[in-house]
Amino acid sequence: MAAVLVVLLALGASRVGAADGESGHKPPTATAPAAAHARCAAARAGDHDLDVDAGTGPRRILVHVPAGGTPAARPLVLGLGGAGQTARDFQRMTNYSGLADRERFVVVYAAGSGAAPFWNTSGALPGKPDDVAFLDAVLDRVERLACVDASRVYATGVSNGGGMTALLGCRLAWRLTAIAPVAGGYGTQPPCHPARPLALLEVHGAADEVVPYVGKGAAHVGAVPGYLSMWRRINGCEGAARMLGSLPTDVTEETWGGCARGADVVHDVIAHEPHSWPAWTRTRAYSTTWRTWTFFRGHVRAPLPAPVTATG
Repeated sequence: MAAVLVVLLALGASRVGAADGESGHKPPTATAPAAAHARCAAARAGDHDLDVDAGTGPRRILVHVPAGGTPAARPLVLGLGGAGQTARDFQRMTNYSGLADRERFVVVYAAGSGAAPFWNTSGALPGKPDDVAFLDAVLDRVERLACVDASRVYATGVSNGGGMTALLGCRLAWRLTAIAPVAGGYGTQPPCHPARPLALLEVHGAADEVVPYVGKGAAHVGAVPGYLSMWRRINGCEGAARMLGSLPTDVTEETWGGCARGADVVHDVIAHEPHSWPAWTRTRAYSTTWRTWTFFRGHVRAPLPAPVTATG
């Protein structure tokens, strides 16, 4: 595995800013799946800057469309930068675009609102917009633009973007296939009631000083083990974790199977790793960019119909 990782991605570890900060979408009641188009017309290959307005003014996103391949519908990875990061910052940090060109998937990079971008992951930040509604609109726009397979739509993010990814898992499970929060802050998350079980990969550094692995304070608020326990309960996972033995010595991977609808829960903890997007180094053949993608591509699931918004 180490050789594969070295060949595919050689990314430097990246430190990120503070984490934590949401919105409320009601789950759908219908259960009929929506089919993806077998062939469709996609936007030209390369980077596209787009403005998306979900009712609070336009916000800029960056879309990367891979080159080559047949004009079939492609998977989509939604990537959310951390506090203070722009969409292009997250593109440079992860190099998802380079991997997307090889693996043939679309990447959408998005940032929180404001001059110092920050995601509203609690729904209680004064003056902050509904970021779930914004990202829902982003997915609507990009799925039309870039020939996306709606049964393969994934979300990931780092730090504050990891917390936003966690919130999307609770609020947009009806349209997402899997999520992978990285170094996320879970202490301010509202109650989680997803429309259905959702596959989850959580990546965290054991030495994270911003959102500590064991949580904050005597109550261990936002502890990673508690977050994983919540999702195992939501997904109906049975039995003890299975340990993967083929990773680098400082990476421990736990997998909980026997979950409803194949919605497995996987956790990678990196020893001695601070608050970061863990990446390949000369002494560790592990790339979060590659690992999240290999997790995502193993999951395919048709979305539920969009929820009906009450009017009047």
